[in-house]
Amino acid sequence: MKPKPDPISKALQVSPMIIDPVKDIMSNALNNSARSDFETARQNLHEIINTGLESLDKLSQIADASQHPRAFEVVAKLIESIATANKDLLELQASIRNLDAIDAPTSTSGSVTNNLFVGSTAELQKVINSIKNVK
Repeated sequence: MKPKPDPISKALQVSPMIIDPVKDIMSNALNNSARSDFETARQNLHEIINTGLESLDKLSQIADASQHPRAFEVVAKLIESIATANKDLLELQASIRNLDAIDAPTSTSGSVTNNLFVGSTAELQKVINSIKNVK
């Protein structure tokens, strides 16, 4: 179905701006979904790091008391896991910033979205005619 011609756009010799509400809604839904996933992943990583640090304290005491090589190996693996979780947290932060940069509206310089003419209709007609003559 072809849209009806807009008489105002035709008189002003401009193309009408077509807004796709479905695209806007989907974009917002995806952005909100990504933000929600980011918050969930961030909370989980913080909990993993905090639990790992608490476990590290306990395992360090056990390894020190037992002086068993396997206990020290487990402590080393836990330290490595905590470091990896911290790196994952930083990567998550970078990825959400990249998503926000992609979703941010790009501004076009010199673009007028809302324009208001203050004056009489005769003055407006003169402005429209002068624009037509320039083109």
